[in-house]
Amino acid sequence: MSKQVFTKTNIFIALQYLSARKKQSFLATIGVLLGVTTFIVMINFMTGVNDFLDDAVFNGSPDIIVSATTRKQHEKKGFNIGVNAIEHSKRIDDLLKENTNVQSFAHQIISPAILISDAKQFPGSINGVFPDQERNMVDLERRLIEGEGFQSLSTENTILLGISLAKRLQVSVGDQIKMILPNGKNTTLTVSGIFSFGITTIDNVRTYVSATTLQHLLGQNSISNIHIKLKDRDDVRLKSYLIENIDNVTTEDWKDSNKTIVIGNKVRDILTWSVSFALLLVAGFGIYNILNITVIQKRKDIAVLKTIGYSSNDIVFIFLVQSIIIGVLGAILGSVLGYVISYLISTTPLDTSDFIIVDTYPINFKMSYYVLGFSFGVVTTIFAGYFPSKKASKVDPVTIIRGI
Repeated sequence: MSKQVFTKTNIFIALQYLSARKKQSFLATIGVLLGVTTFIVMINFMTGVNDFLDDAVFNGSPDIIVSATTRKQHEKKGFNIGVNAIEHSKRIDDLLKENTNVQSFAHQIISPAILISDAKQFPGSINGVFPDQERNMVDLERRLIEGEGFQSLSTENTILLGISLAKRLQVSVGDQIKMILPNGKNTTLTVSGIFSFGITTIDNVRTYVSATTLQHLLGQNSISNIHIKLKDRDDVRLKSYLIENIDNVTTEDWKDSNKTIVIGNKVRDILTWSVSFALLLVAGFGIYNILNITVIQKRKDIAVLKTIGYSSNDIVFIFLVQSIIIGVLGAILGSVLGYVISYLISTTPLDTSDFIIVDTYPINFKMSYYVLGFSFGVVTTIFAGYFPSKKASKVDPVTIIRGI
């Protein structure tokens, strides 16, 4: 008998065993299906949440913040105005331009202020920005709810507000609010745009005005902060380099300012991957038990096959074919069902009580997760089928036939 016919015969026998035990084969396939489905849904959901938080917090904020450690006193009309001013901004700019890991940087002047609308008033912090620089730092256009972005700050006395702060002040685009600074200066600003980063703790305090407007009101041309975006966010060596080479400045990186979110992301990642792989392993053990029972029930058949010339490798191949068919079929169905459930979750309305501003559950549809779930589901079933098949290949036909 040729090798080709013999291989086809082995596949035929494997298929016959599968069809003969339809209920067990179905349960094994369902086990793989549920394992892969749960893996994909959990990975899509948890990484979707992490990506949403990363995009809202990290992409909307600098990777490194440089600020002054000394406070200059400016006397203006009888008031002592404390302003944190960076003394060597030009030298810092030169160092940043030379650093290959710097993607962009922007100057800011930040001052406390009181914002007053017709209905409400709130103390807060005003970010004075240079629109051309800030546009390279923050993609505000895709976060706009209404109005215009940084380009609107080229018009004198305009302000951009986070949506939560705008709601608290009860204002919309085109309305006017009054801004009072610590030195007693005040001005009326027109709301030119309202944006949302999706996190209330940001949208409740974030404001943008023109830096030149704020400098004019404060009576000084210095800056208080330099915000830096890095090409590789995890490489924050620049932080120490600036401290070593520039006097009277302090630096803070994104990990320092977002420790809670960073730790939360790590914990969620560990739990997600651990639970997801555990589910696939449980499915694998279920398949092992089913195939092991099949081996026990087919001991007489195996003995007959070995007596007519089938080798141990043939027996292993027959049972591996069964596990591969179960694994591939279950993984395909699990991937499809995982996508369907993930899509349904992504369209489900989400009420976050204004802590996170998002309409539906954030879901990540990365193809790599589907490939990983499919591959792991198949590999798990192959291993689950190998051990029973190896056990079956060692059956002594003489001992079994004597017991018939």
